[in-house]
Amino acid sequence: MAPVERELLALIVLSRVPGLGFRTVRRLVDRYGGAAAALRAVRAAAPDELRRVCGRPIPTGKATRALGPAAVERARGLLRAARAKGLGVVGYGGAAYPAGLRDLPDPPPVLFSRGSLPSDPDRAVAVVGTRAASSYGLRTAYTLGRELGRWGWTVVSGMARGIDAAAHAGALDAGGHSTGVLGTGHDHEYPAENRDLYGRMRARGLLLSEFEPGAPPTRAAFPRRNRVIAALARGVIVVEAGGKSGALNTADHALDLGREVLAVPGRIDDPGAAGCLRLLRQGAGLVAGVQDVFDALGWLHVAADGGPGSGDDGGSTQPEGEAAASPDMELLRALTRGPRSPDELAVGLELPVARVLRGLGRLELEGWVERRPGGNFSAVRRPARR
Repeated sequence: MAPVERELLALIVLSRVPGLGFRTVRRLVDRYGGAAAALRAVRAAAPDELRRVCGRPIPTGKATRALGPAAVERARGLLRAARAKGLGVVGYGGAAYPAGLRDLPDPPPVLFSRGSLPSDPDRAVAVVGTRAASSYGLRTAYTLGRELGRWGWTVVSGMARGIDAAAHAGALDAGGHSTGVLGTGHDHEYPAENRDLYGRMRARGLLLSEFEPGAPPTRAAFPRRNRVIAALARGVIVVEAGGKSGALNTADHALDLGREVLAVPGRIDDPGAAGCLRLLRQGAGLVAGVQDVFDALGWLHVAADGGPGSGDDGGSTQPEGEAAASPDMELLRALTRGPRSPDELAVGLELPVARVLRGLGRLELEGWVERRPGGNFSAVRRPARR
């Protein structure tokens, strides 16, 4: 049996042991250097040693049955059935396992996938919000998804009705990539009204689930899904959320993981905006457009021939057929005509001084401009080595 197959079978067996839990599975896999080795260690432990090996009390009788040869055969049957349905299967510790999920204390031991992987998994933003979205919220989510997709970013969301569906659709309509994280097995297209979106995602995006094929929607499944959404992204944008929205749960996971949390402001008298307003009061970044997202993530997206790239891969990220016309690019063009002060740039470009200073800071870090005596800035011929 191939090592990868052995690891997958062991992960499935371990994940099904009653009372073990995903945190313990991760701890065992990390401790023993792999799932197969962890499974051997747990099997070899005497009943009175199980607590020491696993780090928690495990029901001995149930554990013995869940670790036996029959459990391995059931795991093998699951793999065969998943692959027969066209699903990819990847396990914790494998090369194809999403790196962001390793930041979770309880990463899913096994993921079932359908669709294409993003070309750059590190360039991903989650867009989430309420199912009962207003027309404003739907329009904003769609626009953000479309703009992120145009700039080569993957939009991650939960395939729910409302904000999630609008963000996925915006990214796909722009020719971009989107990842949907399911709270069910892949057999269930939930909610049914998103059936067309599921088809588009399978064709041009990626659907991920930690739940085995056939798993139905349950109340407990969707909060579990939310932690995966947060872990896959560099930041989470909450577009519209009431005071008890599940999107706030995703934002909480993002904060725990050290991800950026952003929110779209709504009307102060709108109950559907209460969650976003609370996040903003707590220090979340305000999003009035995609430029605010890029600013928060420190991604310099303006690009043209000889102009700044993304800072991630050094290449141009300008949408094909469009001229770069962002404030950062305008700053750089203005400085090629000679040194200027931030105040002069703000007046000449009709931009707020704060925006000019942020743009100059990014350009200076990237090596495109340099600070001169007296507080002026000037363009340099090429990026300085960093």
